[in-house]
Amino acid sequence: MKYLERMARRLSGRPYHSAISTTFAIEFAAFEEIMLPQLMASGATNIVVVADERMASMVLADGSRLPMQLGRDYALVSPPVADGLFHPKVVLQIGRKGGRMFVGSANMTAAGLAGNAEAVIEIECTDEPSAERDIIRSAWAYLNELVRHRSRTAQDSINWAADRAPWLRGADEGAVATLEDGTLMAFLTKIAAIGIGRRYLDLIGAAQVERLVVISPYWDHDLSALRFLQQQLQPAETSILLDAENHEFPLNAVLPGGAELRELPRVLRGRFAHAKIFIAATEEHDHVLIGSANCTTPAIGSADHPGSNAEACIYRKLPSGKAVEALGLRISLEQDPLDPSELDPRELTPPIPLDEISSRRPGFFELDGDVLTWAVPRQVVDSGNIQLLDANLSVIDSVQFVLGSDVMSVSFRISTERRGMICFAVVESGDFVSNRAYVTQRSVLRSRRREIATGSVAKAIEVFDENADFEIWMHQAADELARADLTESLQASASPSRAPHGPRAGAEEPATRLMTYEEFMETRRPDGRTEDRHNSLSGTHSDRIRQFMNDLVGQSRPIDLDDAEEDDGDEDWLDLGDENEDAQIKVETRRAEERGRDEDDYQSEPEVWVDPKQFERMVDLYVERLTSSDEPLGAPDVLRVRFWLMMLLHKARSSRLPNGLEASTDDRGWPRLAFRIISSFFCGKRPPVTRLMIAREYTEMPTDFLECWATVLWTLNAIETSLPSSPRNGKFLHFVPRVRSEVAKILGLTTAELESDVVLNLQSAMDRSLGARIFDVQ
Repeated sequence: MKYLERMARRLSGRPYHSAISTTFAIEFAAFEEIMLPQLMASGATNIVVVADERMASMVLADGSRLPMQLGRDYALVSPPVADGLFHPKVVLQIGRKGGRMFVGSANMTAAGLAGNAEAVIEIECTDEPSAERDIIRSAWAYLNELVRHRSRTAQDSINWAADRAPWLRGADEGAVATLEDGTLMAFLTKIAAIGIGRRYLDLIGAAQVERLVVISPYWDHDLSALRFLQQQLQPAETSILLDAENHEFPLNAVLPGGAELRELPRVLRGRFAHAKIFIAATEEHDHVLIGSANCTTPAIGSADHPGSNAEACIYRKLPSGKAVEALGLRISLEQDPLDPSELDPRELTPPIPLDEISSRRPGFFELDGDVLTWAVPRQVVDSGNIQLLDANLSVIDSVQFVLGSDVMSVSFRISTERRGMICFAVVESGDFVSNRAYVTQRSVLRSRRREIATGSVAKAIEVFDENADFEIWMHQAADELARADLTESLQASASPSRAPHGPRAGAEEPATRLMTYEEFMETRRPDGRTEDRHNSLSGTHSDRIRQFMNDLVGQSRPIDLDDAEEDDGDEDWLDLGDENEDAQIKVETRRAEERGRDEDDYQSEPEVWVDPKQFERMVDLYVERLTSSDEPLGAPDVLRVRFWLMMLLHKARSSRLPNGLEASTDDRGWPRLAFRIISSFFCGKRPPVTRLMIAREYTEMPTDFLECWATVLWTLNAIETSLPSSPRNGKFLHFVPRVRSEVAKILGLTTAELESDVVLNLQSAMDRSLGARIFDVQ
């Protein structure tokens, strides 16, 4: 099996949005150059690597090439292992319509991915009920339990994946499934005090074992695990397959009765045999165990001990002889056994200094905006400093700390402007100098998570990718993306209650994940620094609309690190709409789409015709839907306000667009239409903005919200600037300051927010682009 190539495939053309991979040893260069591109090719943007903490720490300090994408393109987490190794090798790929899993012996190293002789089983399922789905869900339950308590970043990834794969719900870690052909399969890990070896023996049951075949690169010095299996199974014969010229078998150990050494198949010679395979052959069945477990007591356990390692294997119950044939082992089993006295003893691999590595544990670092959270290791008990390093190991900042008793985590505010470049950290406390730690950029990882679009959603995204200006028919594509995001949001809200998150968390997540805009304004941190802000549309399809609007005004894309109760007697004039039938709007939209496709781009053909009546009807429909509902609003509704304002501004009459919407107070003039959109959202006895909900995780105004508020304020100024002085205009303009006052009161923006980079840069870009056109400024 071409392991890596198969990893890049998509299920019936559908992408996998998430991937969780486990390993004991990791070489970051090998993972980032060999395996990560394959996972990304499958569609995954939500990628988590789970590795033994000591091995990850060692490779960050031993002179190996440092990771370039860690903490930005993928997350790394390490579960606790009490007295053994974290040793499973699982790759789980998750999509909306199914999943795929590889379970085997391959570490994330150059040798494991491209050099060694490894054994890997691939399992694939759709979202429909099946035995394969049960096995993959069993693996999901295991990995979910490993990952979800380790950090907020890990919790983000698990939640995001689960929200987009409802078929994962109801997973059972101990499932044994019957396939369509009648054979059995199970995903085996150590569960409580039951080790993998005991679970394997229980699945074999009381059937008489004729032959036990074992392939393992590593063994107990006294072959105690092999003896345990022999004593329990009582096989008539035992065949140990190894590479006679490259092995680590303990030749000085006394072979158990009936055990013989045999040569591995010729095709595997010349490569280190790292595969771990157990076959218990009975008269009717082959009971196969393939995965990460060596034939050692720490891996599979013994009669009175479940083993100390974390391992993962696949059990298969096949018809007699099928396993031997499938694995190409028949010739090896039929040839003469090897004479142990004729084999050259091999120098054993030196033990990894795990205790020494563990004594220098740095803890876990997570940077979210300008807040650095440190999960403190037990070795650090006093005070010291944390050196924050860039990718070249140059010091960016140094943070002093003083710890109280039993401190499990601590947070710091990082003020340096270069915090986006922080990659590593080293803890210094007296004589203690930690191993190098990586720093996870939580905001960057959050912004990377995005499903690969397919079908109608992909076509809608193409509308914004392939057009250089606004056209009214684009609202259909915008609605398609909003519907797709709403579907995902509803599926997420239907998910089971969330697990606790945060380093060594102990408190349950709040029952609700949302708060009103008013509640948000009372609890937010009104900081003007914009590089720390999150984009609430991050990871959604609708974010492409936001990017499109920023591109149109020449606004560069920053990296995402992330009620009026007064009754106004003059409000009736705002209700200027007439007919609102959807059917008429669809007809008008279709006509506009046909014209838009037949005409040349208006930049090269200034005679493009803009239908004011159609824009009036579209605004009427938007206002009607906005004000006639009591449903809560969210980030897509904020984006929609900006979408329609930008649409009107781009279709305003100018020397570049002489047939555009007129700058007048008529019902079809762009100032009147834009004013209706703003006043309908912010004004009235219970304006729609009061129904706006925002996620509790936000501590300051999200970037996309600020961009909308900046567009609203800029548009109000543009209305006043564009209308010439006249009695008729004066009557209309009388209401602009009143609406601006209502907007300011409801938004509650601070001076720091109004003068933030997000607001100033966007309004400056709008001045240079839209302002220059609308006001004919050269």
